Amino acid sequence: MIKSVKVKNLSLSNDNVRKRGREVGLEELAASIAANGLLQNLVVTPLKKAGTFTVKAGGRRLRAIQLLIGRGALAADHEVPVLVLSVDDAASVGASLAENRQRVPMNPADDCLAFKHLIDQLGMTVEQVAIQQAVTVRFVEQRMRLADLAPAIFEALGSDEIDLGVAQAYAVTADVDRQARVFEQMKHSYYGKQPDNIRRAILNGTVRPNDAKARFVGREAYVAAGGRIDGDLFALDTDDENWTDVDLLEDLATKKLEAAAAELAAAQGLAFVTPIAATHVPYDVERQLHEFHPVARPLTDEEQARIEALGLENDALIEALETDLAEGTPEANAANDRVETIEREIAEIDTARKTIDPGVKANLGTFVYIGGDGEARVHTRLFSEKPLADPRAGGAASGNGAGPGETGSGDDAVADPSPRLSATLIEELATQRRQILVAHVASDPMIALDLTIFLMAQSLVFTTSYVRDHSTLRADPAQFPIFAFRDEASMASQTIEDQRQHLDTTWVGHTTMSERFDAFRTLPDDARGAWVAFAVAQTLEATLNVADGARANGFHDHLGRLLDIQVACLWRPTAENYFGRVKKDVMLDALEEIGGPILRGRYKDAKKGELAATCAALCNGQGIVEAEIREKATVWLPEAMRFDNVERPERVPARSTFVDDGDAVGSDGDELDGDDLDGSELDSGANPLGDAPTQEPVDDDYPQAA
Repeated sequence: MIKSVKVKNLSLSNDNVRKRGREVGLEELAASIAANGLLQNLVVTPLKKAGTFTVKAGGRRLRAIQLLIGRGALAADHEVPVLVLSVDDAASVGASLAENRQRVPMNPADDCLAFKHLIDQLGMTVEQVAIQQAVTVRFVEQRMRLADLAPAIFEALGSDEIDLGVAQAYAVTADVDRQARVFEQMKHSYYGKQPDNIRRAILNGTVRPNDAKARFVGREAYVAAGGRIDGDLFALDTDDENWTDVDLLEDLATKKLEAAAAELAAAQGLAFVTPIAATHVPYDVERQLHEFHPVARPLTDEEQARIEALGLENDALIEALETDLAEGTPEANAANDRVETIEREIAEIDTARKTIDPGVKANLGTFVYIGGDGEARVHTRLFSEKPLADPRAGGAASGNGAGPGETGSGDDAVADPSPRLSATLIEELATQRRQILVAHVASDPMIALDLTIFLMAQSLVFTTSYVRDHSTLRADPAQFPIFAFRDEASMASQTIEDQRQHLDTTWVGHTTMSERFDAFRTLPDDARGAWVAFAVAQTLEATLNVADGARANGFHDHLGRLLDIQVACLWRPTAENYFGRVKKDVMLDALEEIGGPILRGRYKDAKKGELAATCAALCNGQGIVEAEIREKATVWLPEAMRFDNVERPERVPARSTFVDDGDAVGSDGDELDGDDLDGSELDSGANPLGDAPTQEPVDDDYPQAA
């Protein structure tokens, strides 16, 4: 029997079979009842007190109504329809169980069509439907996107051939033609029903909004030109979207870069500015031209005096900021502003020293490209089609051909003015002179330090030219273990290229080593420091955090920890550089390390290629997973790429020209006997005449870093 009963006369029965999840969705249910009323009666049995009942089925509805009454949305004496059963425990429990078990969820396809009917046929807005159905606006938009799936996909959803997650993967784009093409391909694939695989196939050939070219062009300009954007309504990030017209984006980026190049060439009076629609200028493109190194003129007496005065003032302000002036006070702010003004004035004086002769500049050019931050960047170096000379250098043209300092030949060779000496006497005199020079250089640490940095820097600058420097000191870039390995696209390689471009080369254009060395010594400490840091860094060989083998080097791991290197910021594992080149078990181990056995089990039956793509997407923040798993995945690294290896003790001989006792010890302090030495260590020192040890020739054909 159905009757109306006041809510205040109802109580929840202990016989209700739903014990868990009673509060799940209660707010949404209350909102739905407030908008549409109670659409299904409650099932009750009478209590001993007349007019009171206990609810056997419909407990969540009762709590939702009580919530509305408590908030004042319904009257305190609000009545609801109930079906009254006889007092029978078996019957009441059975009724509760039947109601909960026989409740069959709607097919997602029917659900989507119902939402579409409310909007398209009944004229309701998305917001109105969201209020009526007690869901979010985004949920309604998601249902509408699914309702507009390609017919074949929507039919598969309605017939339970695919589940809701698969349908959502296809709906990542609104392009139904693309949906249909991918669906046709995927339905014949064994793993064609995995959402991650579908989503990658759908998005292949699209561009993310954080792509350098997308940021350079700008969303507004892209859309104004007719560019299409698909928002992923099913992504965790509500701003997730994909730009689908890649050709249009490329065209817009090229045109914008060309305009920037033309403007720069006109403003600076350059012969050419070549636009490069990429995040770096390819090394091969640079090498087709001759790099020009302008010579900085000496400071005038007035400029030198001004710089010294500014330096003293700057030092005094810095000291006051560190000791006397409290941060945030007007005095401290004024001091900071003055420091910035001083820095700008010094920079202007330095720039004036490097002004290029207009006649020379008219034959020079450079490149403009797109930085990783989406901004147009100008290459810091200048180039020419033919070797050019800076008039202030007073010598031959400089460029990437024959370098300054190259010995002439033929008619240009300079005759040796020295008297005829025997070969033996020449060698002996040269040796004695070398010893005298060495003794003096060794007694002057500052000259020695400048010479060290200069020789290393010069060897880097003139890698393609022969410059006779009469020294064995080099900072030759370490050879890559892989022939012709190129990695300009990585963040690390881009950073190295930026560092290379910003090295101060004002000393390079001089035509003699003496002039170059004197000019080099006038560089500020930070400029010379940048050269030694870059040069030394280039000498580091390729190593890995592995247990053993030729690539193991715990000292490099130690350096990484000292530098607090965050590898994940510069390198992420992809299918191309890692996952596609390891065994399936290695990939599954990575998934387990990221998300535990559950994540591993989710993909244990995937094929190797699809598993590699899944792992790559996950580690690059594109997988659809729980937030905590996503966080772990975006910083996960294979063990070999981590800097957490500890250097093992190594037995090394200590016997050298600096040890007089002849004992040799290992790094663990143990004394080594003669059997531990093979004799080669004792031959590495200089001979009595100071002859330098033989240097192995470098294979010029082997690729070296710029």
